[in-house]
Amino acid sequence: MQACDMTRKIVVRTIRDVVGITIGCFVYALSFALFVIPRDLAPGGVSGLAIIVNHFFKPVPIGMTIIVLNTPLFLLSLKRLGRGFLWRSAYATIISSLLIDVIVPYTNGFHVDMLLSAVYAGVAMGIGIGIIYRFFGSTGGTDLLAQLLSERMGLSFGTTLLIIDTIIIAFSGIAFQSVTIPLYSIVSLYISAKAIDLVQEGISFSKAAWVVSSQPEAIAGKVMADLDRGVTKFTATGGFTGEHKEVVFCVVPQSQISHLKQIIHEVDPDAFVAIMDVTETLGLGFKELGTR
Repeated sequence: MQACDMTRKIVVRTIRDVVGITIGCFVYALSFALFVIPRDLAPGGVSGLAIIVNHFFKPVPIGMTIIVLNTPLFLLSLKRLGRGFLWRSAYATIISSLLIDVIVPYTNGFHVDMLLSAVYAGVAMGIGIGIIYRFFGSTGGTDLLAQLLSERMGLSFGTTLLIIDTIIIAFSGIAFQSVTIPLYSIVSLYISAKAIDLVQEGISFSKAAWVVSSQPEAIAGKVMADLDRGVTKFTATGGFTGEHKEVVFCVVPQSQISHLKQIIHEVDPDAFVAIMDVTETLGLGFKELGTR
């Protein structure tokens, strides 16, 4: 019975991941067909390189070029990637590339202002990639190349990826004999990175508060009673005074932050409070841990 339940969970999880990755691939492909390709934007990565190749060899489909360029990168990364991540990434790369070639003929004649294209390309592309990441997939590309080269070059992954994308974007300017295309491509690349983070981490609707007070018990009690939120207490030592004080830590929805500050002020006006954004909160009183 347990084996059957485990198998069923694996099947359900796999189907959910495939559906999620497919949705992400569609959004990603749509961003290229509507905004990137019509304006010859090349926002880094293998996809940007494929757009440059297509500029010189028009009969060669962009999607198929992406698959061809990604194939050796996947083969070289076989030992570095887990089986689960490998098949999800290969699936995402193939499906997104094929969808680009399928959608492009239906978007011929669709043209938007260059700035709007760069902005919306970044947003849609970031959302698509973010969804794919959220279901443990990847679109391959220069991420794989950066992983392979970073160790050999002695540079960090982020620095190596930045160098590769910068070279591709700069080459797009040479290929299209344009200064504006690389500049707009950089805008698109930056926005897509922010959109990926937004999809991955979510919009911050929670706040974390660190409260250093001489009356931690009273503050903790009122927070639990008035706000119905849990608290964590631990002892900290002042760097200057050397005094030991209790620190109260709690996470509350943004709608309760004003009430929390009022409670702290009423109990201990001299308390030290640090409040920061929480990108995602999982657990009792918030989203369940398994929520994506």
